Amino acid sequence: MKPEEARIAAHVCSDGCMITYVEKESLQIVNGRRYHRNRRRYEVGYCNTNKKLLEEFSKDILDIYKITVRRRKSTDLIFKSKRVYSRIKELGGGNTLGWCIGNEILKSKKTVKIFWLRAFFDDEGTVDKTNFVVRVKSMNVAGLNQARCLMTTIGVPSRITGPNCDDSWYLTVSRRDLIKFQKMIGFNHSEKKLLLEKILNGSE
Repeated sequence: MKPEEARIAAHVCSDGCMITYVEKESLQIVNGRRYHRNRRRYEVGYCNTNKKLLEEFSKDILDIYKITVRRRKSTDLIFKSKRVYSRIKELGGGNTLGWCIGNEILKSKKTVKIFWLRAFFDDEGTVDKTNFVVRVKSMNVAGLNQARCLMTTIGVPSRITGPNCDDSWYLTVSRRDLIKFQKMIGFNHSEKKLLLEKILNGSE
């Protein structure tokens, strides 16, 4: 698989959504004949306030699946495709508690793993300039454990702590491992990338 496809899956797991619904009396044309019937729709979406990440997602969907996404709001991208919906499900796409990292990604080459992890941290990661750590907060401890294992395979240590008072968990990269994180995973998110650089340069 291409690394960009893993990046799509990570974005959907993090700040995305996957829904199905029945469209009532949908117009369909078969062999020139027009008729209406109920039709199940498969929709995939991605929401982010970072323009660069939205553009990246849009380009990846077009390059990998040959589909042009639709902008619903300034921060929301969506498209409809049963084929792609099913494919992203195979790669681990799901809701807050249901997402995972698909076996194809877990067993893939290093570049694919890095693309998944970078997209995941771009969406869910926080650079804590008080405690000098990078962390992800999630309700999905099983998914976090998979992410931690994926990080281990590329040489980036991390730990999981929790549950917290709201039943969430933390995946944390310690201060001593931030250079490894920056070198192997890093951020495409410009603000998070800059803040991490400031911490490592001692200016925060």
